Amino acid sequence: GSRVMAVAREVQPIPPVRLRAKVVHGFGRGSKTLGFPTANLGIRWDAVRAPCVEMPVPTDEERAVLNFATTHASGIYCAFGCVEGLPNGGVHMVAMSMGWNPTFADVIAKAIEPWILHDFPEDFYGHHLRLTVVAYVRPELKFGDLEELRREIAADGVFVRTALASPLLSPFVADAFLVQGVTGVSPSVSRQDTAKEDEHKAVTYVSSDLATAFRQLPPVSPGATRLLLVRHGETDANEKGLLCGGSLDSLLTPFGRAQAVQLGGELQGLLKGANVDLVASSPLSRAVASADAIAARFPGVPRATFEELREMAYGKLEGSRIADVRSEMSEVSQRWRRGETSLRVGGDGGESPEGVAGRVLGKVREVLRGREGRTVLLVCHSWVNKAMIASVMPGMGLARMQEVPQRNCAVNVLDFRSTVGSADLEFRVWGIDLTSEIPEGRL
Repeated sequence: GSRVMAVAREVQPIPPVRLRAKVVHGFGRGSKTLGFPTANLGIRWDAVRAPCVEMPVPTDEERAVLNFATTHASGIYCAFGCVEGLPNGGVHMVAMSMGWNPTFADVIAKAIEPWILHDFPEDFYGHHLRLTVVAYVRPELKFGDLEELRREIAADGVFVRTALASPLLSPFVADAFLVQGVTGVSPSVSRQDTAKEDEHKAVTYVSSDLATAFRQLPPVSPGATRLLLVRHGETDANEKGLLCGGSLDSLLTPFGRAQAVQLGGELQGLLKGANVDLVASSPLSRAVASADAIAARFPGVPRATFEELREMAYGKLEGSRIADVRSEMSEVSQRWRRGETSLRVGGDGGESPEGVAGRVLGKVREVLRGREGRTVLLVCHSWVNKAMIASVMPGMGLARMQEVPQRNCAVNVLDFRSTVGSADLEFRVWGIDLTSEIPEGRL
């Protein structure tokens, strides 16, 4: 169905809570089968019941974990963490879930499942994990199906990454409690006095309802240009399950056209009073048709196409049925995740994430420069948008671009300042994969 769950995520800082516990096998709701390997912390629930002579008295560390589980709300938290005793240890970002689970004897108890946003070569069950928990993000929710659950866990990861990279929370990576747990590793961010952040500073809306997110966005700050980076509507190739990259064209389906028309109408209302300066797209017809439908709502605004915004080329795999090339795509995808982002998909005729990001970022910078205080709308493609967002999100990078959700006709909101040197400071990402719902449609 087309139902889009508007999950409201917000950074709510809490007094830092420091936890140390052994990683145990548990329920693994975010386990490797879902694609999000989580640890599971041991909690001494026995200590809540009447003292029992057979059970050892809980240590201070066990009491701290138990106290956190019993006094804090279930949901998603931002934390930094480290695994003790690993050869190449370090302090990593953590999206931590605390939720209710059935345990032995049908007792319902909270489980604490940290998802460490780092690829470990092997499991670390039995090791001790240290966590400094610094903010609350959202309450625990029930999702309709596995696909929705996967999408929202991925969105949690993107949101937590952004929040932990913000000036408000990033100093905690150098927390002495964590540094103690990592031998010989100096903190990567120096402790600094952080001025009180304004209320918008650490918030990025991910996979939310477009109108709801837009109402919360701050105005374009002086000296910045607002970019609305849009993905085209649904295409025949999307519907047929074909790989359709930069070397192949595919028309919008009737539903895809309806998505673009609806988005145009919604943006017309949401951008009232905004100085929309340009509507542009890639030259591929699916992006052109989507941009034309949106541009119709902004008469008098210049309309352009830019070759550099076309989708990633799939080389010899272009036009293949996804089901037929799943193993090849899976291998490429895994190598990208491992950091081999110069690897081309589909051989020499295909492109790499680095190639796509390079041409796209270069063109986007050129288009946005000199348009301070104005809004530019670019209609592009899934990989184009993922590569661009991953390149400019603090703490992300191209190896993680597959974590960026990007549905048909999704809107991403970024602010650009040309006066800053590095990409992660040039761009501030406010919204990712924001969509409006179409009744009776498909995602």
